[in-house]
Amino acid sequence: MSLRSLNRQIEQCRQDLDLQRRSTVSLLEQQRVQALAQTQKIPLPVAMGVAFASGFILQRFFNTPAPHTLLNWYLALRAF
Repeated sequence: MSLRSLNRQIEQCRQDLDLQRRSTVSLLEQQRVQALAQTQKIPLPVAMGVAFASGFILQRFFNTPAPHTLLNWYLALRAF
């Protein structure tokens, strides 16, 4: 394989990566704009109330014996 063909392949890969990077940046920007638009529709007191209620429910759930035991086993096994 000649150096010219290698250089052409490298250049083609570079162009493909640039296109992929630009597309990814564009998608991330679209998602950011959509997320901002959606979060502005939810009033802050409602969001805080939902967060508080879900935290309370999760705390009650994890204080029961079964999830508490499973979580402790997982943490103990993860230590090894």
